[in-house]
Amino acid sequence: MHKISLVIPEKIGIINRNIYGHFAEHIGGVIYDGIWVGEESRVPNIRGFRKDLVEMLRKINPPVIRWPGGCFAETYNWRDGIGAREERPTTVNFWYFCDGKLENNEVGTHEFIDFCRLVGAAPYIAANATTLTPLEIRNWVEYCNYPRGSTALTRLREKNGSPEPFNVVFWGIGNENWGHGGNMTPEDYCFEFRRYASIVKYLDKERVKLIACGPASNDLNWTRRFFDKLKDVTHPSFGNIIDGYSIHYYCGTAGNALEFSQDQWYELLDKAAYMERIICEQRALMDSYDPQRQIGIVVDEWGCWHPKGSGPSRGENLFEQQNTMRDALVAAITLNIFNNHCDKVVMANVAQLVNCLHSLFLASGDKFVATPNYHVFDMYKGHQEGEAVRVLVDTDTITYKTGGNKEKQLARISCSASIKDNRLTLTLANCHYSEEAEVRIDLYGARFEETATKMTLNAADPHMYNSFEQPGNISPVTREIKLSNSEPVIVLPPASIVALTVELSG
Repeated sequence: MHKISLVIPEKIGIINRNIYGHFAEHIGGVIYDGIWVGEESRVPNIRGFRKDLVEMLRKINPPVIRWPGGCFAETYNWRDGIGAREERPTTVNFWYFCDGKLENNEVGTHEFIDFCRLVGAAPYIAANATTLTPLEIRNWVEYCNYPRGSTALTRLREKNGSPEPFNVVFWGIGNENWGHGGNMTPEDYCFEFRRYASIVKYLDKERVKLIACGPASNDLNWTRRFFDKLKDVTHPSFGNIIDGYSIHYYCGTAGNALEFSQDQWYELLDKAAYMERIICEQRALMDSYDPQRQIGIVVDEWGCWHPKGSGPSRGENLFEQQNTMRDALVAAITLNIFNNHCDKVVMANVAQLVNCLHSLFLASGDKFVATPNYHVFDMYKGHQEGEAVRVLVDTDTITYKTGGNKEKQLARISCSASIKDNRLTLTLANCHYSEEAEVRIDLYGARFEETATKMTLNAADPHMYNSFEQPGNISPVTREIKLSNSEPVIVLPPASIVALTVELSG
């Protein structure tokens, strides 16, 4: 039997709700036909936004949405997306070299802010640090945040339909600047970041939080060189100009989205588990420069990246993929890691919201479906702003072989726990492809009330997914259970995710 010990008096920290954030880039079908259908569309919409998506997204309490990229951000001029829509220019999308699609700029700053308000999320704008000047990004912040009628830019905002400020707090300075964002060295990027930060931060320093571009995956060399350069050249009186440090990590694939062996099932889940090493090693290095942890880790792109073509558009939407129970397990493992390291991670943004990588939704015309990933976010939402408690896991490991015939091991059980308003939320993933797991849950420092709520997400076949034709193939089942303090045992089906919520007593 597997054993989980919850050490209730030992708190890790508050789980920042922004860990449950999202990402919407102007790529493929994410914005157009995904989020945005237009106000004149026959598809039910709210001010042009797909009604089904808005309503379902609201239900999972989305805290923050990153926009407009991604790589798209590095050639985006925010002025192209303001003013009357019929007068906005058509431009070449960054991803044109992949799919030949142009950008009509129907969704710009005002529309994005409207979408965030419709679903109850805070906006996180990824600003262009490759092809626009610091002054233009500074002007974008002024346009968004300064009081009504105070400057020429705020009067322009009012003319464009928004008299009151947008109050955008989170601003990313560049995206993947080690790659498509300029192919910079860490020293190059540090120089550029300081230029932008010195102009932007002091425009609204009490409120604006700046997020710097960190590494791809666990590139410690990038982090070391960036912070060495920053330390070398930053005058002590300049203060803390960085609030967050961005890391991007995709699990890649094993097999493909829909066809995979048992070994490939485990291989992908093990890639998800690698997120813990990234967070711990990056934070340990950052601690040598930032021992007070004023700079939080922001994992603003994460998820699975399978070969394109498995989604309903059959490759028409760039990078669109279907999501099986395997992808749902990746989401569960990753969110458990974020919860367990909430003292290090302050924000994360799954990539992406709809019609792309690791999406929560798939949509086309009047067709719409929630993927298994959506249900994971729904099951885990009770963790938001909860106080994470220490979890000790006594479980066995699963041995599998990689494509190179190398033997590796994966822990069978992944879990995290938090308490909010005296209610325990415990989320568990059984990584075993075909075997159920009996799990004993021992509390130290509290007792269970008798009745608990158990939500279970699994499928008859781990290769299953939700489609337009069969939207309910994978959906959670909720039931009330009795949880004995003397024998607190629950059963996890094979390849499943379980969320347990229960009131605590002293």
